[in-house]
Amino acid sequence: MRDLAELNWNDGAEAVLALLPRLTVLRGMLKAEPVRALGACCSAVLDGDIRRAAEEVFSLTSALLSGGYRRVTGDLFKDFLLHELLLEPHPFAVNAASNRLDEALYSGIKEDMEILAALAGLDGETLYRYVQERFKELRQKARPSRDSAARLAEAAWGGSAVRPEPAEEPKPVKNLPAFLPGAAPNWQYGEEELRDSYVADEALEEMYHRFLEGGLEWQTMAEDVWNFFAAYGTGVFLKHRLFCWQNGRLDPIEDARQPLGPAVMEREYLEARSHVIEFMRDNGAEPMLISGPAGMGKTNMLFSLADELPELRFVYVPSPNGLEGLAPLFDLIKGQPLKFMVALDEPKSLDLALRALPVNVLVAAASSDPELAGAASFTKKITLPQLRLDGFTDIVQALIDFEGAGVPRERVRSACVDHQVDSRGEHTVAAAVSVARALKG
Repeated sequence: MRDLAELNWNDGAEAVLALLPRLTVLRGMLKAEPVRALGACCSAVLDGDIRRAAEEVFSLTSALLSGGYRRVTGDLFKDFLLHELLLEPHPFAVNAASNRLDEALYSGIKEDMEILAALAGLDGETLYRYVQERFKELRQKARPSRDSAARLAEAAWGGSAVRPEPAEEPKPVKNLPAFLPGAAPNWQYGEEELRDSYVADEALEEMYHRFLEGGLEWQTMAEDVWNFFAAYGTGVFLKHRLFCWQNGRLDPIEDARQPLGPAVMEREYLEARSHVIEFMRDNGAEPMLISGPAGMGKTNMLFSLADELPELRFVYVPSPNGLEGLAPLFDLIKGQPLKFMVALDEPKSLDLALRALPVNVLVAAASSDPELAGAASFTKKITLPQLRLDGFTDIVQALIDFEGAGVPRERVRSACVDHQVDSRGEHTVAAAVSVARALKG
């Protein structure tokens, strides 16, 4: 079809209203406020309800500004269309992520992408022009005919008889304002660029560029869209890699834990890392239990693994949650083409039906309870040892040297001995961090 920017008010409004109901795979878009406002505006233009049409233009603009659609193309409306296609977990995206090819869905998304390409030719100036053109036409029809005095004067001047004008049925004009603001809303805001950071940006940037540079033949990119979802997943997993599962909700989190710097419990950490890497290579997903006294850095070790392995998605399950509430989480992530480590922090129990675990999930638990129920089902066990004075001193010294503080060994050991006396022998990683901070301060 012709570019919407080239159409007059009638053809343009009719074209938009013909396009929107044809959406199938992306039919969820019809519930989005920008699409609702767009349809309402075009309907009001055709009905001659100028006041409502103008209001909906600006409602649409407000929805584009405040709807949370990623700013990337330099055009608010294109941002919205690409958000719905690439960042929402619609049926085609879900099927592609789980590698289930549905020919009917594939055909449907191609048709929907053709519709999106046609809508991408719309901008704020064009939509507002439809309203203005319709307004001018209605104003023209609403002008009163010449009054009788004017007709008499004209007849007398021309020497002709006054003939009565044929009666005309008045044409009502619905809700016609006295005037319209002249300035159309501006949907353009800058150049094409990534203005924030998503975990899948390497692929997303390429997809954005291809859609914007490839003209309006978007339906030819259906296979590329499939491959994108099949490799990078859908929805929130395109944006974040660290999550918290609590009260039945999966929320993105920022890792607020500060890295210790040097390797602490290095042998145990390397053993855990090796196990996770084998899982990422599809060489098994045996559950992993990291145990040891409180304060030894078990949970920090799990976060450090997530930080070091950026291809891994990390789901933190805080205490006192156990495995019994994880079924909805597993249902949510098992259809993604990504690897997940689900980290349980001091769970009440580890009773687990291993056959229920998705193949793309590694369950890891951190516990200070040596008698934790269900621990036998965790076939990979890593135990953090209780530190003695020399090992505790080594960790404090490593923390200080990493910061370049230059505290002599004799002073470090003396501070560690004082800590041992004051704390009655508490030799933990958390205590070592505290002693190191006091020495550096």
